[in-house]
Amino acid sequence: MTKMKIRNSIIAVSVLVVCVAVCVGVLFYAQANSGYPVFVYRFNTRTNRLEPERRMIPYAMQDEMVQSVINQLRMTPRNSNLRQAIPADLVIEEVRIRWDGVMEIDFPAAYNDMLPYEEGLFRASLVQTMTQLPFINIEGVYILVEGEGLLDPFGEPLGILTNERVLISPDIMPQMMSQRTLTLYFVSSGIDGLIPEKRTLLVPTFAVETAIIQELIAGPQQDGSIATIPQETRVHGVRTGGGICSINLTDEFISNFQGSQTLAELTLQSIIRSVMANDSTITSIQFLIDSQYRDNFNGVPYFDTLFLREDIERDEAG
Repeated sequence: MTKMKIRNSIIAVSVLVVCVAVCVGVLFYAQANSGYPVFVYRFNTRTNRLEPERRMIPYAMQDEMVQSVINQLRMTPRNSNLRQAIPADLVIEEVRIRWDGVMEIDFPAAYNDMLPYEEGLFRASLVQTMTQLPFINIEGVYILVEGEGLLDPFGEPLGILTNERVLISPDIMPQMMSQRTLTLYFVSSGIDGLIPEKRTLLVPTFAVETAIIQELIAGPQQDGSIATIPQETRVHGVRTGGGICSINLTDEFISNFQGSQTLAELTLQSIIRSVMANDSTITSIQFLIDSQYRDNFNGVPYFDTLFLREDIERDEAG
């Protein structure tokens, strides 16, 4: 091979290397500007399922990219059928990735202001999203409120939530919402009995009893009935098992209640009959206030005992 051919070959190779370098540089520049693709999971109100939405986050250190993903959960979805996963004004105190692959995320007390089913949907969205990130291996999510591990409505620790566990949890099911026609009982305006009212609603399949109580708090939609549960009352949670429905309410149910003992008795009956009317498997109901039993409600004794279906039905028949 002549010197001329060798020199031409060297020039050709050099040009090829430069072209490759330029192309690679352009590719990296384009990626850096378009970001890194991730999927955030949100609840689809049309299909009643968690569904992924493709989003782009900027390239950065892992911790910063994790924070970017969490911020994407706050963003308004592009699909109008998808609902925002986390309240836009909810502050996050700290996010940590532990050595064992668990992400700890700490919220202020305002976390508890979410309604039970909203909080459940958020947990499902968060866990599904974070445990499937392509740039970091997160095995599970541990949620804290004010530095303490998140508890269920009855004071039991939720612990580390994994992708598998959050789907089979009684709080989160793949089919989350259904349309139900509920029978609600409100106190008559004459405070001499209960008046039934039919109401068709889209309710969480895992929290029908919670939805019933929230509707009772909201009050009747027809004339002749009155709202008796204090509007400030919130539902900590409702647990049903073995035929027993445990209803855990905030202290406002007692402290803000206004009315006679008779009105208090009718208020309890309105809750009991409303819950039992919509679930034939419930044979008894018990009440808790801030996760504690109380022995008296506005003069009504035995508030800490079980209210049995057979007693309710016997009283109705009598």
